[in-house]
Amino acid sequence: MRAYLPLTIDEVKDFYLQKTFAPEIIYAPTIKFITANPELDEEEAEYEISMIAARASGGFVIAVELAEKEVFQHNEETIEILNEIIWENVEALFEYDSVEDELTWYATQEIGDYLQSVGSK
Repeated sequence: MRAYLPLTIDEVKDFYLQKTFAPEIIYAPTIKFITANPELDEEEAEYEISMIAARASGGFVIAVELAEKEVFQHNEETIEILNEIIWENVEALFEYDSVEDELTWYATQEIGDYLQSVGSK
Protein backbone atom coordinates (compact mmCIF):
# COMPACT_ATOMS: atom_id res chain seq x y z
CA MET A 1 0.00 0.00 0.00
CA ARG A 2 1.31 3.41 -0.95
CA ALA A 3 1.05 5.92 1.90
CA TYR A 4 2.01 9.55 2.34
CA LEU A 5 3.66 11.26 5.32
CA PRO A 6 3.09 15.04 5.66
CA LEU A 7 6.34 16.45 7.07
CA THR A 8 8.41 19.54 7.69
CA ILE A 9 11.91 19.79 6.25
CA ASP A 10 13.37 19.08 9.71
CA GLU A 11 11.29 15.90 9.99
CA VAL A 12 12.47 14.79 6.52
CA LYS A 13 16.09 15.39 7.57
CA ASP A 14 15.61 13.49 10.83
CA PHE A 15 13.99 10.55 9.01
CA TYR A 16 16.83 10.51 6.47
CA LEU A 17 19.52 10.54 9.18
CA GLN A 18 17.86 8.20 11.69
CA LYS A 19 16.46 5.82 9.02
CA THR A 20 13.27 5.32 11.08
CA PHE A 21 10.29 7.55 11.75
CA ALA A 22 7.15 7.29 13.86
CA PRO A 23 4.63 9.51 12.05
CA GLU A 24 1.59 10.94 13.77
CA ILE A 25 -0.47 10.98 10.57
CA ILE A 26 -0.21 8.71 7.54
CA TYR A 27 -2.45 9.41 4.56
CA ALA A 28 -3.42 6.53 2.28
CA PRO A 29 -6.14 5.62 -0.22
CA THR A 30 -8.07 3.58 2.33
CA ILE A 31 -11.09 1.40 1.62
CA LYS A 32 -13.28 4.16 3.08
CA PHE A 33 -11.67 6.79 0.81
CA ILE A 34 -12.00 4.62 -2.29
CA THR A 35 -15.63 3.77 -1.48
CA ALA A 36 -16.43 7.46 -0.96
CA ASN A 37 -14.74 8.37 -4.28
CA PRO A 38 -15.74 5.65 -6.77
CA GLU A 39 -15.08 7.95 -9.74
CA LEU A 40 -11.32 7.83 -9.04
CA ASP A 41 -9.14 5.07 -10.46
CA GLU A 42 -6.16 3.83 -8.43
CA GLU A 43 -3.72 6.41 -9.79
CA GLU A 44 -6.18 9.29 -9.30
CA ALA A 45 -6.94 8.15 -5.73
CA GLU A 46 -3.21 8.12 -4.90
CA TYR A 47 -2.80 11.57 -6.42
CA GLU A 48 -5.72 12.97 -4.42
CA ILE A 49 -4.39 11.48 -1.18
CA SER A 50 -0.89 12.82 -1.87
CA MET A 51 -2.38 16.30 -2.36
CA ILE A 52 -4.41 16.02 0.85
CA ALA A 53 -1.19 15.07 2.66
CA ALA A 54 0.67 17.95 0.99
CA ARG A 55 -1.92 20.52 2.02
CA ALA A 56 -1.67 19.24 5.61
CA SER A 57 2.14 19.21 5.58
CA GLY A 58 4.90 21.57 6.52
CA GLY A 59 5.86 21.66 2.86
CA PHE A 60 7.00 18.10 2.26
CA VAL A 61 5.50 14.65 1.73
CA ILE A 62 7.31 11.34 1.74
CA ALA A 63 5.72 8.49 -0.19
CA VAL A 64 6.28 5.08 1.38
CA GLU A 65 5.30 1.54 0.54
CA LEU A 66 3.76 -0.37 3.43
CA ALA A 67 2.66 -3.99 3.70
CA GLU A 68 -1.01 -4.43 4.56
CA LYS A 69 0.04 -6.44 7.63
CA GLU A 70 1.69 -3.28 9.04
CA VAL A 71 -1.67 -1.45 9.11
CA PHE A 72 -3.93 -1.94 12.11
CA GLN A 73 -6.53 0.77 11.45
CA HIS A 74 -8.09 2.22 8.30
CA ASN A 75 -9.70 5.62 8.83
CA GLU A 76 -11.40 7.91 6.29
CA GLU A 77 -8.19 8.97 4.52
CA THR A 78 -5.52 7.95 7.00
CA ILE A 79 -4.11 4.74 8.42
CA GLU A 80 -2.51 3.76 11.69
CA ILE A 81 0.41 1.37 11.74
CA LEU A 82 1.97 -0.98 14.26
CA ASN A 83 5.63 0.05 13.99
CA GLU A 84 7.89 2.88 12.91
CA ILE A 85 8.49 3.33 9.21
CA ILE A 86 11.96 2.44 7.98
CA TRP A 87 13.80 4.46 5.34
CA GLU A 88 13.99 1.43 3.02
CA ASN A 89 10.21 1.82 2.50
CA VAL A 90 10.60 5.35 1.08
CA GLU A 91 9.60 5.63 -2.58
CA ALA A 92 9.90 9.39 -3.15
CA LEU A 93 10.00 12.85 -1.63
CA PHE A 94 7.58 15.57 -2.73
CA GLU A 95 8.10 19.27 -2.12
CA TYR A 96 4.79 21.12 -1.92
CA ASP A 97 4.34 24.54 -3.52
CA SER A 98 1.30 25.96 -1.75
CA VAL A 99 1.03 28.94 -4.13
CA GLU A 100 0.77 26.73 -7.23
CA ASP A 101 -0.80 23.83 -5.29
CA GLU A 102 1.58 21.36 -6.90
CA LEU A 103 4.22 18.82 -5.98
CA THR A 104 7.82 18.53 -7.15
CA TRP A 105 9.01 14.92 -7.10
CA TYR A 106 12.43 13.63 -6.00
CA ALA A 107 13.47 10.01 -6.45
CA THR A 108 14.95 8.23 -3.44
CA GLN A 109 18.48 8.45 -4.84
CA GLU A 110 18.07 12.26 -5.15
CA ILE A 111 16.88 12.92 -1.59
CA GLY A 112 20.32 13.07 0.07
CA ASP A 113 21.62 15.60 -2.45
CA TYR A 114 18.40 17.60 -2.20
CA LEU A 115 18.65 17.77 1.60
CA GLN A 116 22.26 18.98 1.35
CA SER A 117 21.16 21.68 -1.10
CA VAL A 118 18.59 23.08 1.36
CA GLY A 119 21.23 23.54 4.06
CA SER A 120 22.12 21.95 7.32
CA LYS A 121 19.69 21.54 10.17
